[in-house]
Amino acid sequence: MDKFCHTLSNQLERLCLILAGLLLLVNLSAVMLGVFSRFYRPPVWTTDVAKVTLVWVIMLGAAPALKRGEHMAITILVERLPKIPRKVVAIFRTLIFFVILILMIRLGIGYAYKMRLFTIMTLGIKKALPLASVPVGMGLMLIEYTLQQGININKLVSSGKEQ
Repeated sequence: MDKFCHTLSNQLERLCLILAGLLLLVNLSAVMLGVFSRFYRPPVWTTDVAKVTLVWVIMLGAAPALKRGEHMAITILVERLPKIPRKVVAIFRTLIFFVILILMIRLGIGYAYKMRLFTIMTLGIKKALPLASVPVGMGLMLIEYTLQQGININKLVSSGKEQ
């Protein structure tokens, strides 16, 4: 189970980073085109492409950042707690994080669905496309967090067997 979680987590990270990298190239190209063509006739769509791709880059990069522990966390109080209360706080934190991710997925899907009727005029795409980045990004984070919790549980089980 541990190997499966690691493999899946690594593949998810790789996929997210590749997609985010490609979208970052599109983003940079749109921004550079907008900047260099400013003195002539800049395409009106460059700003909207930059906004849409930036949102997707951020949301695709959230799951790998979670895996690497690069999201902000304030742990100074938790680290000072005795062992048992620290474990209780860790369990509570995990449950709260799951609830928040599920809530964000649900709300994000609802909002993207409502905005499906509106169009970004300069790009000719529905507004639901950039808004879909929120439930997709949160869903990827939920998958990654679940895999990390599976890895942590396997470590606890393994260390318990060795004792």
